[in-house]
Amino acid sequence: MIDRDLAGELVRYGMGGVALALLYSAVYWTLATQFGVPVLVANTLAFSINLIASWFIHSRWSFGNREASADTPATWRRFFIINVASYLLNSFWVWLFVERLHTSVALSIVPVVTATPLLTFALTRAWIFGRKL
Repeated sequence: MIDRDLAGELVRYGMGGVALALLYSAVYWTLATQFGVPVLVANTLAFSINLIASWFIHSRWSFGNREASADTPATWRRFFIINVASYLLNSFWVWLFVERLHTSVALSIVPVVTATPLLTFALTRAWIFGRKL
């Protein structure tokens, strides 16, 4: 049986994640397809915008019921490390699908918004907010 706190966090993280995925996808796709920005540069810019939005959504809402303050330097460093790892994973997906397999930009978004968030949720919950799955 799933823990009630875990279920609530997962739902909030999922809802926030959908909004963040839409933001990332819109920025990445627009830059890459409408403005001709190289895909890895577009990915970096979309990631940077998402990093800021993600901090506020997840620290204030998804995991906002934590007793410990989310605004400590150590918490921010851990959040940043996890998100840089997710950026590198997303860059891998972009490179693999667009550069290596020569598929569409749209197809490269699929693992970016499915596989990466699951890993990020688990790491964020455990390492930043100190909760086991």
